Amino acid sequence: MLLTSAAGCQPKAEQTAAPVQDEHIAVETQTPQIGDLALTTEFIGTIEPDEQVSVIPKVGGTVLHTYAEVGQTVKKGELLFEIDDSDAALAYRMAQAGYEQRMISADTTLGSGYDSRVLAAKAQVDAAQQNLNNTRLKLKDYNDGYDDSLIMAEKRRDEAEQKMKAAEEAYKNYTGDDPKEKETLYQAWTQAERDYLMYRSAVNDLEDSEDSQARDLRNAYKNAQTNYEQALNNYNLLLGGSLEDTQRAMEADLKSAELSVEQSASTLNKYKIYAPIDGIVEQKNISEQSLASPSSVAYMLSNKSTIMATFYVPSGAVEQMAVGDSVTIENGQKSYTGSIAEVGTMVDPQTGLFKVKAQINSEDRLLQTGLSVKVTAITGKAQQSLLLPQENIYYEDGEAYVYLNVNGTAVRTPIETGLFNEETVEVLSGLTSNDQVITSWNANLTDGAKVRGADEPASPQNSASEPTASDPGDSPASQAGTSIPDSSAAVSSQSAEASSEG
Repeated sequence: MLLTSAAGCQPKAEQTAAPVQDEHIAVETQTPQIGDLALTTEFIGTIEPDEQVSVIPKVGGTVLHTYAEVGQTVKKGELLFEIDDSDAALAYRMAQAGYEQRMISADTTLGSGYDSRVLAAKAQVDAAQQNLNNTRLKLKDYNDGYDDSLIMAEKRRDEAEQKMKAAEEAYKNYTGDDPKEKETLYQAWTQAERDYLMYRSAVNDLEDSEDSQARDLRNAYKNAQTNYEQALNNYNLLLGGSLEDTQRAMEADLKSAELSVEQSASTLNKYKIYAPIDGIVEQKNISEQSLASPSSVAYMLSNKSTIMATFYVPSGAVEQMAVGDSVTIENGQKSYTGSIAEVGTMVDPQTGLFKVKAQINSEDRLLQTGLSVKVTAITGKAQQSLLLPQENIYYEDGEAYVYLNVNGTAVRTPIETGLFNEETVEVLSGLTSNDQVITSWNANLTDGAKVRGADEPASPQNSASEPTASDPGDSPASQAGTSIPDSSAAVSSQSAEASSEG
């Protein structure tokens, strides 16, 4: 009976209420960062030394010796080559002899008997006459060769002009889309144009009789004429003039002879050509026993202590560039750093672009003059601006917007963007540095959606039905977490005690 009574007092099986799901979307957020953003662009550049000098002799003649080869490093003042100076050396010795002769003549004229002075003056006239004849003959011989030089120069000019026109036509008629090939055609055109201008200048120089050797020979001839006239005048003065006049004439004659020595010495020095700068020999256009000309480049020297990359940019890019901006230069698999050293302010007439030079922080010999390289430079800057990751921005109909977490609600917020790269976008307006931008994605994320931080606990939403007298499982104790087996045991114990008392 006792067991039957206890069993009859057990409660019904517990009825568990279905939990209500939390409707808030768990999201991650971050505030916009304040920082700098740079936009870079790639250009094709050409390697150039910071300093490059064309070595052109001031006189012409046969090359006797050369002392520097392509690729060799030379110092400023180092001898590069020698030109045959036999004629110039002879002219120098003659000028010295003439000066010494005039010194003796002056001493004789002013310090000896009249007859001796007359004889000395006559000897001076004879020597001056001989010198005049020699210089006249040399000038005539040179003029004969000058005509041949002019014909040869005109021929080279015409050939260079044809090559320039052909290169220009090849460049302008190119219809391919290979930028490297087009750049090669353009470089060929510009080189052909430079060659043409050089040969045209040589023709003009010859036509204008500006050749230095011709000038030297003409000057020597004029000096010889002057010396002869002065010697003859001195002789005539000595025969019929006063001693005072003779003294003045002797002084002028000595001064003229002294200047002739200085001029001939200066001319003689031009036959040895020295390096004007420290550098590397890039070109050598002469050889021993060849002819050197004042209209042709003999050596090309480059000072590669500083290597430059020259490239051309449009106006929109050049406005964003400044001296000191960092650049990256790539040559095949090698990469170098550098900085902008010069920003052009005038449009290049050939390219229609602005010329920019960047200094490369390297002395790598692989960076040869004329080599084409890739230059990556900053063409846009945003400083101390609001920045967002690209992946946090949405776009619709060309308009950018983000979602903000505003007190647990997702708020769609339009923004205005500025510079951007593959990862980061500049925000011009629409946000502040304190806004909580939602950075995680959810298919249910819309304007007005309820959200909570991903690190916040879910709101307690589970609830049960109201308790009843016939349903002890819905009692407050049950809601508080009291287990059903413990509750049933207590009821059975109470029923057993009541039955015992009865």
